[in-house]
Amino acid sequence: MGMGKTLTFWLPLLFCATGIQIVVTPLNQLSQQNAVANLKYRAIIVSPEQLMKPGGEFDKLLTKPEFVSHIIGFVFDEAHCIISWGEFQPEYRELQWLRYIVPHRVPYLVTSATLTPESLSEVKRLLHLCSENLLAVHTLTNQPNLVLCVWKIKYTLSTYTDLGFLIPLGWQAGDPLPLKFLVFFDDIQDAINTTKFLRIKWFNSDMMMEFKEVEVATLAEGDTFGFLTTESFGMGMDISNICIVVQWKATCSLSTIWHCWGHAAQHCGLQGIVILFCKKGYFDDVHEEKHQHQEARK
Repeated sequence: MGMGKTLTFWLPLLFCATGIQIVVTPLNQLSQQNAVANLKYRAIIVSPEQLMKPGGEFDKLLTKPEFVSHIIGFVFDEAHCIISWGEFQPEYRELQWLRYIVPHRVPYLVTSATLTPESLSEVKRLLHLCSENLLAVHTLTNQPNLVLCVWKIKYTLSTYTDLGFLIPLGWQAGDPLPLKFLVFFDDIQDAINTTKFLRIKWFNSDMMMEFKEVEVATLAEGDTFGFLTTESFGMGMDISNICIVVQWKATCSLSTIWHCWGHAAQHCGLQGIVILFCKKGYFDDVHEEKHQHQEARK
């Protein structure tokens, strides 16, 4: 949620001139494998898929004593994904075996802006973290520059017409750009379907890495003003000037919603708005109206 956790990843490197810090985070790729093996880099970012792939390049690295001797820590960023993504990406569950592969002297740093006490307990169990050797640091994630809204979906779900406010009616190329936005969906197909109404690119984990790198750069620079995306977009993305973040339908966990909303107005001088679109059935006035109709029939 733009809380500056990344600084803690690199601080240990200041105190160990030859140390290697490994950051495990979703949807990043380990590149230039030979350079990594030759200790060229001191900060290595790797996805759980690559880290735990049997017979993979990183699996081979962890069998080399010279490389392992330089490891000073593992960082697990976006740690809530170990639980929420473990259901459909088994590699996240496989992280539990890492503790038996690397020396016990190597410490773990586990970070997340949306890790509930229950989720923390589960992460501790999966990563084999000993409570007596664990220091938990809790900080506030308040963002007073955000306006939180819950809006009723008024139109037919399949039309996505409720999202029309994001781009002014009649907007054309050359007009002032709309406010920068992200719309999060729980289903990739939903994001793709929305493009039939809202002519904006979709962005998800199925896209090629080259595409994602280019498109994130255009969003950051202002050449693109919005994406139709999924939770995977948020992993490691720090774009501070997104004004509007929308979650389409309340079908995901509350921690997932907060994580997505945390991408709005990360620059403290910017005012942002976050919106949760819900079906009509969740609202009290709809229930009350239905109740009145039932009473009138009696």
